[in-house]
Amino acid sequence: MSPKLCADAGSFSIKFWGVRGSCPVSGTNFLRFGGDTICFEVNCGTRRFIVDAGSGLRRLGASMAAAGDLDAILLLSHLHLDHTIGLTAFEPLFQPRGRVEIRAPEIVAGALRADLDRLIGEPFFPLSLSEMPAATTCVGFAPGDILGFDDHRIQTIGLNHGVGASGFRFDHAGKALAIITDHEHRADEPEPALIAFSRDADLLVYDGMWDEEVDFECHRGWGHSSWQAGLRLKARSGARRLVSVHHAPAHTDVELAAREARMREIDPAGCFAIQDLMLMV
Repeated sequence: MSPKLCADAGSFSIKFWGVRGSCPVSGTNFLRFGGDTICFEVNCGTRRFIVDAGSGLRRLGASMAAAGDLDAILLLSHLHLDHTIGLTAFEPLFQPRGRVEIRAPEIVAGALRADLDRLIGEPFFPLSLSEMPAATTCVGFAPGDILGFDDHRIQTIGLNHGVGASGFRFDHAGKALAIITDHEHRADEPEPALIAFSRDADLLVYDGMWDEEVDFECHRGWGHSSWQAGLRLKARSGARRLVSVHHAPAHTDVELAAREARMREIDPAGCFAIQDLMLMV
């Protein structure tokens, strides 16, 4: 499964279709940073990978279908609802010509399809994944595994977020992209494993849901980190740029813009992700 997206095999980009955490939001207070939950489109030359199936996946799927492109590789960091709700509205799944491969961490070996069928089947949704018209493949992995796709190898790492959450590292055309969507940093952070995982990344996408001066301590144990921890990981790992994601549902454009301004005062190479933004790695 290798959709032809770009003639330049050396191109490397990420587009943010959803950057919100926990649940989607809407309204005039959320226009700049967007209200859709996590969904990233990573293009490595002619190969596209979709990281997470949050509500932003609906718009990505509609864009793909409009272009006649019904093949997809989905990499799920974990199966929490804010990262999977978009499966219920992903157009390629509802087309007989659709071919969708899903890879995600497994708590129990061989149970990924059953978990997904339970997640989006009755009594919670009219169709299970197995009942959808598209041809679907489900492949589980353990965080820390290397995922192989022909000439692409994607590294994974276990994260401190519930059970079985995973980060992803893409290396392509001499550049690197590290994605750590859901993670709560520990007292001894940055953790050596995350430093090694993010080493010399050209772009680090990190869970910056909280602010250590405002709301991190009262949410300790929720499984999310801070933009300050992201900056410390960037510095220790030698990553060149930082993008903070997984914005809390209650954080408005005004509040996020203020936090981003504080981040950029400390490090001009850091920013908060805006929905629909595309960055070259």
